[in-house]
Amino acid sequence: MIRIPAIAFLSFVFCNVIVQAQDADMSCTNYITVIAENGLVVDELNPDEHRAPASMVKLILILMVAEGLEKGEWSLETPITVTANSQAMGGTQVQVKAGDVFSLEALMQAVCVASANDGAYAVAEGLWGNEADYLLAANARAKELGMQDTTIRSVHGLPPSDGELADETTARDLAILACACVKKPQIMKWAGQKELVFRPGEDPKENTNKLLVRTPGCDGLKTGYTRAAGFCLAATAIRNDVRLITVVMGCPRLKDRFDVGSKLIEEGFAKVRRVRLLAADTLVDPAITLRNAKQTTLRLAPERDVWITAKESDFPQMTLETTAPTALQAPLAAGQQAGSVKVKLAGQVLAETPLRIPMAVEEPSLYWKLTHRIQEKAEEAHPAQGG
Repeated sequence: MIRIPAIAFLSFVFCNVIVQAQDADMSCTNYITVIAENGLVVDELNPDEHRAPASMVKLILILMVAEGLEKGEWSLETPITVTANSQAMGGTQVQVKAGDVFSLEALMQAVCVASANDGAYAVAEGLWGNEADYLLAANARAKELGMQDTTIRSVHGLPPSDGELADETTARDLAILACACVKKPQIMKWAGQKELVFRPGEDPKENTNKLLVRTPGCDGLKTGYTRAAGFCLAATAIRNDVRLITVVMGCPRLKDRFDVGSKLIEEGFAKVRRVRLLAADTLVDPAITLRNAKQTTLRLAPERDVWITAKESDFPQMTLETTAPTALQAPLAAGQQAGSVKVKLAGQVLAETPLRIPMAVEEPSLYWKLTHRIQEKAEEAHPAQGG
């Protein structure tokens, strides 16, 4: 296994100008900005402090619904019958009534665009049977995602009743959850809607995420607010094939979550670069010994281009780790897999691709083998002078 500084494979020199984060107007108590494709942190402030997520807790419901759609467990047309429990939800609502029947998609649009607490509860009951079973599934999924500092105690994120505990999470855990959400096209379709007409004849409901119309490239995800949590936001934006996710929590005013979220996104895009670290036609070290062939060594090539998105300051710290046999024997077919290469940063694998034989290596003829062996014997018997 060979480790080589990745910076040696770059075909250009980075500019050393890095836009530094500014502390001005960062009124929110917790935030984190990450690169969606690999989770690398771009900026953070108190990201591991435990806080109530408010309505951002609905992201786990949104994710599990989308995953169930992919598995065929339900469809967008699955009917959801509203119960009295759903009708009784407080906070932001779309005013569903017990006995109403809506399609799953209609309710999920209400959840994603209008942050409807009653819609979320109706979906949880309709798909999981009851709140308790939903919460078991939600906490299990959170742990699978690596959200180790998260405990989900409600469907909707509303303040707990007397004697009960609130939902608990961190900005970092919500960023992990958001990274999973942005990989689902159905979620991005729901979360990117700027407005929703829930019932025919009603006025449109604007998406609670104002960055959809304020910040270029923003196409999701979710807002939240309670007195205990403050104003919160999980936002994502994509520009030039780079997607960033920003989570802000504990903001004192509604406008602060959007001001800080937008600022973090802009600063994040100024800091990160997307670089083709390896091209598919690159021959990587180390050279491998060849046996039963006219050539004595062979270097392997990546199966595909390897692109990495990271802060500019991270690239010099990356290494390429190749795994390949010490020797190969002809004949070898072009394109045959013979190893792998990983790009790593501080132990984290950012990308991996197989290594292939770049060209066919034929077995030499019997005549060549015999004459080559005779020549080797002669050289062994009469070594060159001064050697």
